Amino acid sequence: MKRFFLSVALLLPLLAGAQEMVQGLPKDVYYLMPSFGEGMIYFRGQIPAQGQLNICAVDNTIRYIGNDGNELVAQQADNIVRVLIDTVSFLYYDKEFYRMHPVSSDMGVAVRRDVKIQRDVKQGAYGTTSQTSSTREYNTLYAEGAVYQLNSDKVYPYDVSEKLFLYKGGDVYTITKKNLKKLFPEKKEEIEAAFKSGTPLPETESDALALLASWL
Repeated sequence: MKRFFLSVALLLPLLAGAQEMVQGLPKDVYYLMPSFGEGMIYFRGQIPAQGQLNICAVDNTIRYIGNDGNELVAQQADNIVRVLIDTVSFLYYDKEFYRMHPVSSDMGVAVRRDVKIQRDVKQGAYGTTSQTSSTREYNTLYAEGAVYQLNSDKVYPYDVSEKLFLYKGGDVYTITKKNLKKLFPEKKEEIEAAFKSGTPLPETESDALALLASWL
């Protein structure tokens, strides 16, 4: 099996400024995993590639550690299917990565993190603002027209959110009643009855997993 750094078609130098952005964003926001881990990249019609991997949530690129210990950026390939880092799987769909939370062998909840860096944000002196997702809250401090990320030594404001989806096989779906019926065609009447009785669409990962499990 080829090591990841031997896959010549995937190698690119580290993007300029990438390390600076890590300093301006908490690492657990900038990366989808808390640290680089042993991973595999699975392709359609090609043998897997292996290496020390992470995924950047800002630009949806695979990052890996090269022979010299530096972080490098892998050129994205259209035939990527899935990435496994440690025990966590990510589905690659429509050029974005979704963390997979399975409820069966081919179905589950997919979580996509969206991170947008704001470079021209200004606000009143010493004001504060916050950006929230379903699981975390992040704060940005504004002082004298500049934006300082709390607990950081760099100036990179950002918005972050984590959105819930469903996946089956290699496809990702928004969470709607229509798509639930599509994924569970034999449960259409049960799904319709559930929503008529007031069952809401899930807003948290645990609720979505429980909902899917109830129809398996």
